[in-house]
Amino acid sequence: MGETKESVSIGIYHNLITALIQDVVARETTKQQLLRSRYPSLKTYCYDPSQQLDINGLPKQQESSQYLLCENCNRDISANRFAAHLQRCLSRGSRR
Repeated sequence: MGETKESVSIGIYHNLITALIQDVVARETTKQQLLRSRYPSLKTYCYDPSQQLDINGLPKQQESSQYLLCENCNRDISANRFAAHLQRCLSRGSRR
């Protein structure tokens, strides 16, 4: 009993996918080895599925507890409002 067109096409598809996966894995492995050789003390980022830790593995801080100094008006601004404040603060200065 000979092979059908479908079985041949499935075999070709499987071989192509396998070759692509092996190529991607080989390239990424080479990149990682190069990074490790250039930066031996490089620390990988922390992944926390519960989202309680930041990328450095430290407990997350509430953004509202962090304040940044606006150098334009010398006020302390909450970190979660800093971008909006800066946009308003800088546009006020250009109107004067």
